[in-house]
Amino acid sequence: MMKTIALPFTVSMILLTGQVFAVSPAASTPSTSSSPKAAELYAKGKQASEAGKYAEAEKLLAEANRIEADNPDTLNMLAYVQRKQDKLDEAFANYGKALKLRPKFPEAREYLGEAHIQAALKQIETLKGYGPEAKEQWEDLVKALKDAAAKVR
Repeated sequence: MMKTIALPFTVSMILLTGQVFAVSPAASTPSTSSSPKAAELYAKGKQASEAGKYAEAEKLLAEANRIEADNPDTLNMLAYVQRKQDKLDEAFANYGKALKLRPKFPEAREYLGEAHIQAALKQIETLKGYGPEAKEQWEDLVKALKDAAAKVR
């Protein structure tokens, strides 16, 4: 998990390089699984995710979630692989479900924050694509990210 003190540096590096750093999922098996089949699918999905096979992982985790709905660990991993495929709307929805089920879920909170950073960077790129007429807006958004990173201590 990312240290709080490193966040300003990380956000600055993202802004400078345009790269979103990969962070491996923390949970290895769902801690609340009551279905052996769902636990098996979760484990296979996590393994696929670690191998960078996010589409495969999404299918496995979605099936695990279908079998055992409302497992916060599965929802968090499902959101993680959706985020890695730039499916941010789906990821936000699943992080929200996971956090509703387990409000004190550090990994889901971290990944949700990373999804927000990814979404902000996507908006910056979109604004840049608008050309000179949007330069002020993308510069304002970059400044807002830098200001937010500076507040983290």
